[in-house]
Amino acid sequence: MASSWECCVTEDSPKPNAIGRSYSVRSRNCVFVLYGLMAFWGVVQILVPASSMSHSLLALMIAITATQWARLDALARSKPILPILQMLYLFFWPIGALTYLVFRSGWRGLGIGLIHSFGLLATYVLSAYTALYIFYFSGLFDQRS
Repeated sequence: MASSWECCVTEDSPKPNAIGRSYSVRSRNCVFVLYGLMAFWGVVQILVPASSMSHSLLALMIAITATQWARLDALARSKPILPILQMLYLFFWPIGALTYLVFRSGWRGLGIGLIHSFGLLATYVLSAYTALYIFYFSGLFDQRS
């Protein structure tokens, strides 16, 4: 006797989309890279606080990673983003991320965006303070001045 779920599966049933799953995994990896870049930015802020070049480079890397996340997430959901919107997203990524999440998930996307913005801020602050305490108590700040 066949189990109850086998009666609903036919040969015409769509197979799982391997390409969409690949984009989904890549978009999730972009989120991990984004959090890692924020943690690295917190450490760099303590090591070289007046280096505009390092801060500009990290800000650009974060914007590119956030844009790549949105692009891959949209491709995983089979709703690609127009190239002009990708450029606008790159330049205004914090607002673009909230707009994309609301477009993608409705008003629930606003909550997801707020959770991630607090998470990114907490990652940045915790890594900065951790680096500050490590460098202060190891005596590296005394040697720099």
